[in-house]
Amino acid sequence: MDLLETDELLKIVNQSTEYQISKKLIREVPYFGKLLSHECLESKESKVELDFDEQAVKLFLNWIEFDHVLIEMKNVINLCTMIDYFGMDNNLINDYTTYFHDNFSTTHLPAVIPQVTPTSKLINSGALDAFICRHFLKIAGTKVWLNYSVETIEYICNKDLVIHSEMQVFNAIMKWGNFKPYSRKEHLETLLKLVRWCHLDDKDLDEIKENDFIKSANVEPIFCTPIQCDGECSFNRINQYYFVLIEELDGTDLQIKVLDRSFMSFIKRVIQLDESLPLHLLHNETVSDIIFDSGRKMIRVDWNQNKYRLLDLNDYKSHYHKINKGILEKTDYSLDTYCTFADKYTFEGSLLEFNEKFILVAENLISREPALGEFSNCYSINLFCWTAPADSRIETFFRSSDMNYLTTILNNKIYIMKDRCELIQFNIESQEMKKFRRKGTSDLSDLILTSMPVHDDKVILIDKSTKVVECFNVNDEEWTPFGLMSNICTSTGDQRKSNKLLTFTSASLPINTIRSCIKRERKSME
Repeated sequence: MDLLETDELLKIVNQSTEYQISKKLIREVPYFGKLLSHECLESKESKVELDFDEQAVKLFLNWIEFDHVLIEMKNVINLCTMIDYFGMDNNLINDYTTYFHDNFSTTHLPAVIPQVTPTSKLINSGALDAFICRHFLKIAGTKVWLNYSVETIEYICNKDLVIHSEMQVFNAIMKWGNFKPYSRKEHLETLLKLVRWCHLDDKDLDEIKENDFIKSANVEPIFCTPIQCDGECSFNRINQYYFVLIEELDGTDLQIKVLDRSFMSFIKRVIQLDESLPLHLLHNETVSDIIFDSGRKMIRVDWNQNKYRLLDLNDYKSHYHKINKGILEKTDYSLDTYCTFADKYTFEGSLLEFNEKFILVAENLISREPALGEFSNCYSINLFCWTAPADSRIETFFRSSDMNYLTTILNNKIYIMKDRCELIQFNIESQEMKKFRRKGTSDLSDLILTSMPVHDDKVILIDKSTKVVECFNVNDEEWTPFGLMSNICTSTGDQRKSNKLLTFTSASLPINTIRSCIKRERKSME
């Protein structure tokens, strides 16, 4: 005789759908076991009402009855959120978490977005939005972007994306629309409302007015100015890059400060080492990844917990591999930049991020010849750049964190310092190279070369030992003294003296994180 004919049944009503399942089976689930063991209304009526995703409930009940379930990206978050609510074994949630982070890529965004909420398991909406905002330019640069639904495009473009110009959002929408122009024309008017027009300059607006796709779709973009929009355009998304200064304190503690473009500090934190911080590609919304040391190291900072984790060369490369697997597509372009001679050769490299791509700067050995003098060999070396380098390229040319040169990127130009007296400027687009001399006596290992990625005219050089700051003006093409970095004691906060300047670099920090930090900063001073 069938089990359902001999055993009591529990009626489960989820939203508008009704299910029946054996009480004997469902009791194994902690939530239902407690429910059926008490003299509550649900137990007496043998009925319980739920409000979960319909497909997740079907999978769950089928799993309980037949001891089998197929986990896919389209259901894993809903299913995990539900079994957590039911109080089931944490090992299940851990297995689902591993599956999700090991297999997620941007192709899954249309399936993941509808599942996330502020409290969903595996990943919540805050963490997903932080990932989308941070990597928008990479996502929009892929073929996957072209096949997203209009709902996915609308969801993404409405966020506080990390961009350098609203034209990048406009171009991403146009790229998507032009892929299937006839069927997508009807969505243009809705999508163009997501461009924050008042943050575009007149040149960009004129270019948009002459766009052929806009004209053919008979769409009139609603142009505005900061005065006219009355807040409709919301937050200016291009102002999400800041300078970050990190100093070593006693033991493993670090002091981190965030500065604006005028070098005014507005956030100061003492952060503590935590080697258990997860290194998932999709991380908590209060977490930031800061690349430093000329693209050789990375620090992950949890602003909410005041924790950090330093990534060495191998961990940093692993982080890149995750991005390459989850977002980027397989492209690999080589740019020959500079030929030089040296007394030694290492597999040193720099992995820098700019716009929608990563750039690998590395030395490539051309020849090794016996030489007269104090060195037994003379190495002929080419300095190469690869945009969107393949994993194999990373493994071949990025095997050492030795510092034979410094590098940074500003406005489509790579700046490289091979020695303290010469700065090399390499234009990524034209592949033109210039060299600029400077006077200096500091060792290369004592120097930090950095810049904002865009919207600036300065390449900054800092001597870590003297704290003297110099500036290379990219317009005048001249070196000038800039200032002196000085620490002073104040009446608030942790006043331990810093032992060493670890780094001074630029980084994108999500606006919600910054707002939260400022709020906490003000509370601590009350």
